[in-house]
Amino acid sequence: MNTKYKYHDGNRSKDYTRSRKGADCVVRSISIILNQSYKTTLKDLCDYSVKYGAIPNDEWLYEKYLLSKGFEKQSPPKINGKKIQLKNLQFEGRCVLLTRNHLTAVINNTVYDTWDCRQSNCNSFYTLGEWKDYYALSSIFSI
Repeated sequence: MNTKYKYHDGNRSKDYTRSRKGADCVVRSISIILNQSYKTTLKDLCDYSVKYGAIPNDEWLYEKYLLSKGFEKQSPPKINGKKIQLKNLQFEGRCVLLTRNHLTAVINNTVYDTWDCRQSNCNSFYTLGEWKDYYALSSIFSI
């Protein structure tokens, strides 16, 4: 079973009427996973930006925010020492996943984003709540 894709703008369109393209993947993916408004997530990240002197898209800043919300950072998923493509990740639970210079939301084997990034390789990811340890359950990978 391959990972699915579903369009989701992180509820940005509910908070802002003007259309927005690109450069908001950090806010969008975190708001999806936390099930909170885009505006709340943006404000929280901007507060962190002012407090720590960085922009919301800086990895160390959004990581600090995610950790404060109860996320745990995980190593990149690999098979035979090689990173896998997002389309081959079978993940039950909620995570914010880093691909190459992009964050996306994954919930129960479905990517929620404004574009289909399943061709990208998985890098580190941040889990929230219960999830299955894919390292121990090799059968959850589809190659």
